[in-house]
Amino acid sequence: MSERPPRCRPLPPSVVDAVVDTAPTTSRAELLHRLELALAALPPAERTAVVSAHGYGEGAVGAAVELDMDSGDADALARNALQLLRAALADLDADD
Repeated sequence: MSERPPRCRPLPPSVVDAVVDTAPTTSRAELLHRLELALAALPPAERTAVVSAHGYGEGAVGAAVELDMDSGDADALARNALQLLRAALADLDADD
């Protein structure tokens, strides 16, 4: 696998809005900060997969293109990254 520079694009507002909807008592700025920290803590491949697949809405195919790998493997990385993000943001439960 060749090393490719990351594509730096802002996340679509819908991604931020989805996080905001799950934690209405937390400020938007705090949510963005927490999401940024959680994304930064992910291993590079997982971060690339989840941002491509879910952040940019490109699905497993987009993640596979970014990572130059099979779409099944890219999908697995994206799903793993989502679990890691959920764990990192678990204290932002909407019921709190």
